[in-house]
Amino acid sequence: MRTGGWNRGLAACAVALVASAAGCVDRRFVVETNVPGALVSVDGRQIGPSPADGWYTYSGCYEFQAVAPGYRPLTEKVRFKPRWYDYPPLDLFAEVLWPGRIEDVRRVRLELEPARPVRTDELLGEAEFLRDRGRSLPEPTVPDDAPKPPPLPKPPPQPGTLPHSGTTPVPLPGFTLPQPPGYSTYNR
Repeated sequence: MRTGGWNRGLAACAVALVASAAGCVDRRFVVETNVPGALVSVDGRQIGPSPADGWYTYSGCYEFQAVAPGYRPLTEKVRFKPRWYDYPPLDLFAEVLWPGRIEDVRRVRLELEPARPVRTDELLGEAEFLRDRGRSLPEPTVPDDAPKPPPLPKPPPQPGTLPHSGTTPVPLPGFTLPQPPGYSTYNR
């Protein structure tokens, strides 16, 4: 009769041993730049100054951006190709049954270029060129009798007011609108 309790305890220990030895895949990336301290973003989310690291869950394309004073901002799309443990059913084996830990570290290198100073005479020349080009465009070809979009609906009335044709709300009888501090009806 006592063997049932012994078997349950042994089974619980076996389950705990298997659970503690379960596998895990750590997926992370490290972003390095040629400018130390450049601010690094991944998919529009800042992760910090370079060298920066972060975690990812799935293989695929990620957009890395690096910004530093005195350098042109750099945006680069990087594709993390799947490894053997990213494909089903091998992913179940690697994530759950593998007795060890798998570390997947991807390195991304971003090379920032120094920003060139803007010459005022070049900028003004380009602006004048674009202005002349805009003046030489042909007249629009859209007919004047083109259908116009329907007007937008009127906004709903404010709470505590009746619909009114004017722009100021009309208070309901017995309902007072809150007044700013120090305001009195005698100050009009």
